[in-house]
Amino acid sequence: MITVNVNNQTHSFKEPVKLEELLEQLNIQASGIAIAINNEIISKPQWEHTLVEEGSNVLVIRATQGG
Repeated sequence: MITVNVNNQTHSFKEPVKLEELLEQLNIQASGIAIAINNEIISKPQWEHTLVEEGSNVLVIRATQGG
């Protein structure tokens, strides 16, 4: 069991998960977002290859319209 922090909320997973799988499990839509793990931006093409491990801090930023 691993624990990761996603937008300041703790989540537990059975094992390290790929970033794409984390989004699916947390029901986060992949469109219009940017993601950083431990303060490092992860480009969208890397999501399917990037492993989220124990103690990682994941920040999901959603683009919004406004002015």
